[in-house]
Amino acid sequence: MAHVHLRRFTTVLAAALLVFVGAAFASTVAPTDGAVIVDLTAGESAAGPGVFQDPLVPLRNVPLGEQPDTAARTKTTASVQAGSAAATTPGQSPGNDQSTPPPTGAVAGAVTTTSTTIGGSPPGTTPPPVATTTTTTTTTTTPQPSNSSGMYLWDTAWQVAAKANNDGMAQYVGRLAAASGSGGANVTGFLFSVVNINQDINTPNGFGHTFGSFDNPNPEYLNDVETLIAKAAGQGLRVGIVVAWDGPNQFSVENGGLNAGNAYDYGYRIASQWTRPDFGSRWAVSAWVLGGDTTKDNGGEHGAVWSEVARGINDAEAANGFWGAPILFHTAPGQHFNYLGAGWLDAHSPQTGHCADTGTAVSWMNELAATGARVWGNAEARYEGITWSCNGNAPITADQVLADAKAMGSLGFMDNFVYGHDDRWNSSWPGASGLSAGGGVSAGLQKILDEPGLIRSRG
Repeated sequence: MAHVHLRRFTTVLAAALLVFVGAAFASTVAPTDGAVIVDLTAGESAAGPGVFQDPLVPLRNVPLGEQPDTAARTKTTASVQAGSAAATTPGQSPGNDQSTPPPTGAVAGAVTTTSTTIGGSPPGTTPPPVATTTTTTTTTTTPQPSNSSGMYLWDTAWQVAAKANNDGMAQYVGRLAAASGSGGANVTGFLFSVVNINQDINTPNGFGHTFGSFDNPNPEYLNDVETLIAKAAGQGLRVGIVVAWDGPNQFSVENGGLNAGNAYDYGYRIASQWTRPDFGSRWAVSAWVLGGDTTKDNGGEHGAVWSEVARGINDAEAANGFWGAPILFHTAPGQHFNYLGAGWLDAHSPQTGHCADTGTAVSWMNELAATGARVWGNAEARYEGITWSCNGNAPITADQVLADAKAMGSLGFMDNFVYGHDDRWNSSWPGASGLSAGGGVSAGLQKILDEPGLIRSRG
């Protein structure tokens, strides 16, 4: 990854020097009295498309605009801000969802330096814009614990892009965004897979389009995924994108559909489209998730594939001036040590799965954190309502999913929890499964939202 970081550093350093020269010139022709100095946070350049800092890096207990140092792996960012910034013009989404770009303020020549935790959580739905220069450093110290201000809550909708039509997408994001706890807690966003994870990836999606192949993805299909991202952004929601499921379908990584030969181009293709400067909803892209129910990757057999996907994503983000979403890895249950220390991996998001009770899930997460790894959160715990033989063929109850969420929140080193409903993750109408009009949700999700101090709102 050293050459990727060098390329990013060179690109953004050149941009920063131009901004700095502009600031010096502006100071000779315009006064700076009364200028507002904006603290560095995630967002686009105030002068237009520029470096877009990772929207998931701020620690959950830090107010918008304040980002503390941390001894864990960090992205260190120095910001040179100059001139008077005008608001950027929002783009029109494919699904006619007007995007909500970050707000803009007037700034004058100033330098702000901050280090922010990789794999943390979003500060809100509309991060403000800045111009930045960025370098990356890596350490191996134990992650610093977070405080009790709550985790960001995500929903599981693996198949929404592969199955839902325009109305199904709109219903889902609208109802998910309306969900609220008694204290005002809400859902930050959802995780989904680009391709169908259970069937032939060329089963038509809800718009009647097929994916094509990892070598040559169908542009119409990718536009449909973009419609989903735009609809989410239009409701103030963020997304975590599973780029390709590791198994079990015949086109998976496990079976060679995505391989070391096509992985870079595929990663570059999707990230280039969904983080491009004229896509006003790109701020909603908040994580790239690799892996997915892997069963033949216990010893890092697919590392050559994942590293190339990540390299493609990183290069596309750099070309688009998007200091991007973290690269996460979703494992099979009990495989939480997979890819420990991998240079392309920003943070771990393991699955504890549907057979692991609360105590087992806690044990696995503690084992991972004890290595010094950055833990983004639990990306798949027991789904509400799932009925498996390992649980005595009894459905997982609302109290059990609440217990899992509370246990993860009490660990103190993760900022995210991904909730799942067994009827929703694989549905073509996920908004009609455990969600209803007016903000109605299933009992387990409501208990999680209602639990005092457990969940932090998206904004």
